[in-house]
Amino acid sequence: MGIVMLIMAVTALNRLNLSIAGKTIEEEFALDTIKMGRIFSSFLWGYALFQIPWGYICDRLGPMRTLTASILCFGLGAGMMGAGPRFAAGAGISVLLVFQIIRFLTGVGEAAVSPSCIRVIASWTSLRERGFASGLQSAGLGLGGTLTPIFIAWSTLHYGWRISFYLCSALALLTVVIWRAYATDWPEEHKSVTAAELDQIHPGARGGDDLRRLTARAKSVPWLKMLASSSVWGLILAYGCQGYAFYVYYNWFYFYAVKVRGLKMMEAAAWTSAPFLAMALLSPVGGWFSDHLSRRAGRRQGRIYTVWLGMGVSAILLLTGSHLTITMIALPMIALAAGFNYFATSNFWASCIDLAPDFSASLSALMNTVGNVGGAISSTATAYLAVHQGWSRALDVAALITVGSGLLFSVVNAGRTIEEKSP
Repeated sequence: MGIVMLIMAVTALNRLNLSIAGKTIEEEFALDTIKMGRIFSSFLWGYALFQIPWGYICDRLGPMRTLTASILCFGLGAGMMGAGPRFAAGAGISVLLVFQIIRFLTGVGEAAVSPSCIRVIASWTSLRERGFASGLQSAGLGLGGTLTPIFIAWSTLHYGWRISFYLCSALALLTVVIWRAYATDWPEEHKSVTAAELDQIHPGARGGDDLRRLTARAKSVPWLKMLASSSVWGLILAYGCQGYAFYVYYNWFYFYAVKVRGLKMMEAAAWTSAPFLAMALLSPVGGWFSDHLSRRAGRRQGRIYTVWLGMGVSAILLLTGSHLTITMIALPMIALAAGFNYFATSNFWASCIDLAPDFSASLSALMNTVGNVGGAISSTATAYLAVHQGWSRALDVAALITVGSGLLFSVVNAGRTIEEKSP
C-alpha cells in the first residue's frame, strides 16, 4: 500500500502540474481561460476513453505489467510537455494543438493507474479492510496534490516551467524502478508474505499457489451483467457527478486563488495544497468509517451513509465558502469541501471491489470513465460559467452536482455482488 500511495502521488503530480504552471504558460503563449480549459479537457478525454481498455488489460495480465507501462507512458508525456513549444515551432503548428495532443497522450497513460491500484487492493487486502485500503489509495492522490503546487511553483519560479515538467518525468521513471523491484500481482507470489498473512488476506490461500491467478484469467469480464445492474449504474453516474466537482478543485483552485482572491504565485500555490491535504487526511478516515459502519449496519448501509455524510458536508462548505468575502475563511472552507468529497470517494472505489471482486479493475475503469467525462465537462463548463456568470455561480453549480452524487449513490447495494441474483 505504501508503493500504491507513491504511485498515486506521482500520478497526481503529473496531472496537476499543468494547472500550477498553466498561469505562466498562459501568459507566455497568450492563451486565454477558454483555451486553457481545452488543454485541461484534452488530458481528461484521453484519461476517460482509455480507462476500460486498461482495466480489461489489468484484469487479464495483472497490475504489475499494466502499471509499469502506464507510468512509463505518462512520465514520457511530462517530458514531452517541456519540449512541446520547440516541436511546434519546428513543425509549423500551433502550440495550443501540440499541448492538447501531449496532454491527451499523458491522460492515456494515467488512465491505467486507478483501476490497476484497485486490482492491487482487491488482491492484497481482506474483505473487512477494503474501505480503509481504498482510502489510503485516495490519500496518496491527496498527498501528491498537497506537494505538487509548492513543488511546481517553486521550480517554475527558479528554473522555468519546462524544467518542472522534466523533473516530473524523472520522478515517474524512479517510481517504475521501485515498483518493479518489489511488486507482485498476488500475495501468494511474494516471498516476504507469510502463511499467516496469506490466511488473513484470503483464507485457504498458500504461497506459490497459482490457482487464483489461473481462475481469474479463465473468467471473462461480465459486461452485460454489469450494465444490467442498477447498483453499477448508480455507482458510475454518482461518480460522474463526483468527477465534475472534483476537477473544479483539481484544475481551477489555483486560478481561483490568483484571479478572484488576488493572491500572489507562491501564496496561491500554498493554498492550492490545502484541498489535497484535506483529501489526504479525510479519505482514509472515510474508508475506515465506512468499514466500521458496514460491520454494524451492513455493507450497503455503511457505504451509502458515509457517501451521504461526505457529499452533504462537502456541498454545504463549497456553497458557503464561495460566497464569503473574507479570503482567509473562504479558502479553508472550500479546501475542506474537497476533503469531505474524498471522505465519500473512498467508498466508490471500495464498492467496485464489493460489486465485482474478480473484475474490480474493469468495473473501476468503467466508473472512472464516467467520472472523467464529468471532469472533462467540468473543465470547460467551469471556465465558461466563470467567464460569463462569475466564479460564485460556477462553484454553486459544482455544489449542486455534489449533492446529486450523494443521491445517485443511494441506488448502490455494496452488500451483493453482480454475480448474485436479486431476492
